Amino acid sequence: MNRLHLTLSASCLALATSCASGPERIDPHSDEAVTSMGVDYSELVEWADTLTRRMLDSGFLDSGAFGEQPITMVVSDVENKTDLSQFPKEVVLARIRSAMLGSGKARFTTVYGDDAIDRMTRETQDKWEDPLFDATQIPEGGQAAVARLSVRTQILWVHAQAGSSRQNTYEVRMWVTDVASGTAVWEGLSDPIAKKFTRSKVGW
Repeated sequence: MNRLHLTLSASCLALATSCASGPERIDPHSDEAVTSMGVDYSELVEWADTLTRRMLDSGFLDSGAFGEQPITMVVSDVENKTDLSQFPKEVVLARIRSAMLGSGKARFTTVYGDDAIDRMTRETQDKWEDPLFDATQIPEGGQAAVARLSVRTQILWVHAQAGSSRQNTYEVRMWVTDVASGTAVWEGLSDPIAKKFTRSKVGW
């Protein structure tokens, strides 16, 4: 077998190997999912479920201090204090909002805030003077709900390194404020998620 044939065979084998690792659908919660040094999908889901449960179990929404349920809430600032420039905050917030709405205890305004804003409420009001629209179908002003409670979130991160090992630890801090009094009525932390990577002493 000549050298050219060996080279072509090796190239074909490499090409076949690379093609064999093409995209495939997996369960994002299974052991097949990629584990990174950042925050992965299953961990975002875990955070959302944990914080929602703790918020609902705390009982502040059942106290009657903020009116009848469902109590209107708004998402305030989400502060990313991690090394991840594009933290997928929507994955966490969407699951929390959905679960809170499903509980019947709270709902979120979509007119203002820092997540899931729907501009149609305001734009519908702006159609009063547009002759194209039937003005009798446009809601009267002053009907949009003002949030009684505000939810603010911080994504926290601590980095540690010792020798050939490095570790990233992430957690979410969330608190709810009574916008009438400006006082916090609930505060909670997710369980921390730590990722450790140790570089091999031989090679890379």
